Amino acid sequence: MALEGSTFAGFAVLERIAQGGMADIYRVADASGHVYVLRMLLPLHKSHWRENKRFQTGCEVLRKLDHPNIVRCFGSGDFNGRRYVILEFVNGSNLREKLFRNDPDLRAHRLKLLVGMAAGLEHVHKSGFLHLDFKPENILISRDHISKIIDFDLSIPRPRKPQRISVLSGTPSYLAPEQIAREPVDERADIFAFGITAYEMLSGKKPITGNTAKEVLAKYADFNNHLRPLHTLVTDIPRAIERTVLKCLEKDVDRRYPSMALVLRDLQS
Repeated sequence: MALEGSTFAGFAVLERIAQGGMADIYRVADASGHVYVLRMLLPLHKSHWRENKRFQTGCEVLRKLDHPNIVRCFGSGDFNGRRYVILEFVNGSNLREKLFRNDPDLRAHRLKLLVGMAAGLEHVHKSGFLHLDFKPENILISRDHISKIIDFDLSIPRPRKPQRISVLSGTPSYLAPEQIAREPVDERADIFAFGITAYEMLSGKKPITGNTAKEVLAKYADFNNHLRPLHTLVTDIPRAIERTVLKCLEKDVDRRYPSMALVLRDLQS
């Protein structure tokens, strides 16, 4: 049931922005006219333990993060039987939508966007979490070209040493080789996903594609032949940016960057 024109948890519901796999997303305003985003778990997931747990996890993680490149959380709870969270409203669109439109802003502001994404992800790791669903759909870009990370439903506490994850979740084309092979993972899985996202933002193409984990894993076996150097796709790419992105995409986890702090350092150098 559409909520436009009604009131929810003290907020005036202005319009529905989107409907995802797990949630309805609305633009809302408080009594002072300040605009926010209302994200509500879909009613069909009300009795599903896994979806409820993921939604709750996303809310709990966001409350512990405070960074200009991460969407802010202003509260969460239950209202009229619906689980919800109130988020910062970002006047813009997500990176996937900009890629679909071949938006020239991606080229014009590529370094600022990359640095923002890297800084946000570094903060996630320093705060003790892994994102584990880093991809263009989960990067909002404001009209003043600030990138903001969203959707922490799949996040887990950052392990002190690599650990196996019981359930393989996330979008296959953005999973690191060790994730798909069900090997222990740490923040370097997020670094690989950052590399995939950066490569796609810069070139308009994914280095690896596939609809299933099995298909992507088969391509990882011949990864070097699938991974084209960025300068063959983007002739004006600064070599420092190319080196940084390709080091994020090392198939061998021990050859990859060990931390986002180093990725950020090299992007800013």
